[in-house]
Amino acid sequence: MRHKPTLFTAVLLLFLVGLDVAQGDDKPATKVAPTSKDKPATKDKPTSKALGKIQPPGGVPLPLRPGTPVSVDWGTKATKRLESAPEEDLAKWIVELKRITDKKLDEELEEQACRTYFVTRMSLAFDDLKWNAKVADKLFHRAEAMKASDSKVWKEAFEALLKHEPTVLLNEQEYAVPLVLIPVEPLFDKWKYNRERGKKYLARLQQLTFDDVVLWYDADDFLGTKLDAAVNIILLDDYFDNEMFQRDKFKAAFEVKKN
Repeated sequence: MRHKPTLFTAVLLLFLVGLDVAQGDDKPATKVAPTSKDKPATKDKPTSKALGKIQPPGGVPLPLRPGTPVSVDWGTKATKRLESAPEEDLAKWIVELKRITDKKLDEELEEQACRTYFVTRMSLAFDDLKWNAKVADKLFHRAEAMKASDSKVWKEAFEALLKHEPTVLLNEQEYAVPLVLIPVEPLFDKWKYNRERGKKYLARLQQLTFDDVVLWYDADDFLGTKLDAAVNIILLDDYFDNEMFQRDKFKAAFEVKKN
């Protein structure tokens, strides 16, 4: 079957480079990205439970996380997605991700690891385990239009924020940055990345601390990556008053869970 022989070898490579892959539930996301409409259950008393229901930007990932055994469930689902996605479409994604990140994937194994990451994380491109050509095409057009310089700015901002975990972004893993951005509706005007709007969300990102990201990461029902957590936080208008991050309000949501 197509792609299957190197699937678990590709996963091993992801583990070896320390990729922050997430474990999620079995249902793909139905929205392209969370927006300001995804608000806590109540305005006065937001809770981490409400925030935890917001899905990662790319949709609910397949169940895989470093440090835990690779499950038969994940292997079956990832294989089905790899088989469902047209090989030529996945090949085009590899080309664009290499262009956007300005990085080479020199070996076939590295490219297969990228494919494996894509089908695990980019659930929006699938209806459960079946390739969704319409949505995948929309996302791919965004990838084609994204400039390497814009991805680089975000990569540097993520690195500054996640400096306590340098293994999150290394070498081949850099394709995680455009893949977390491409599904985010507010960053794009149809296909084109909106640089001015991007500056707004980058300014929000620069106000976050590593601890802010960890709060979301630990409470996330879908166990998304820390990149997912950071992006989901900056999309919540309720936590930015005149574009200033309301950290006390944010922390209060998680104190509710503790108590």
